[in-house]
Amino acid sequence: MDLAVILLTVLSLLSIANGAQYELTVLDEEIFSICPNSEPGTLDMNGLMDLSELKTSMNAEGITVSGNSTLRWDIQLEDRVQMNVNLLYFDRGSWTPTVFSQVFKDFCKSMYDSSQLHYKYWSGHITNDVRNKCVSVPGTKMMYETYSLSMTAGSLGPLREGSYKANIMLRAYDSMGAERATRICFEIKGDLFKIRKKR
Repeated sequence: MDLAVILLTVLSLLSIANGAQYELTVLDEEIFSICPNSEPGTLDMNGLMDLSELKTSMNAEGITVSGNSTLRWDIQLEDRVQMNVNLLYFDRGSWTPTVFSQVFKDFCKSMYDSSQLHYKYWSGHITNDVRNKCVSVPGTKMMYETYSLSMTAGSLGPLREGSYKANIMLRAYDSMGAERATRICFEIKGDLFKIRKKR
């Protein structure tokens, strides 16, 4: 999944429109950063999926997404996957937590829930039948219809203009509740600007 897709989804997951509109500017062409001070066994986005066949292009309306991605994370289909998303703000030389965070205790149960915003921005555009695979079966190819994403999002709450990063952690737990030896952690950085209405 492309940086803009994930960061826009993260901002939307953590906010609800109240009339204010924000525009996202991507900071790093490499898209995904390795989480600093990671525990042993922590993989980055490349450990989760291969994005080499995913295509994105920018235009005046936003980003067009097409192609596919292939899962790489070597966990078991029966595992429970927990996803934690934390949004941090760059303030006075350091990254500080914001009030925006979300935990999906069983991400696989919500991955195709049409009421979730990640469905609107990502999993709702998967065209092949991989619902029973979640992110748990290495080699699974997720094929996407061609779709467009706007680079604007609304917000409820104290979002300030400036630099943000989303820290995304996925952990897998076996049927006995023991955490698997590998986990996924990656960060996405972007600048958020409030769109000023022309008078």
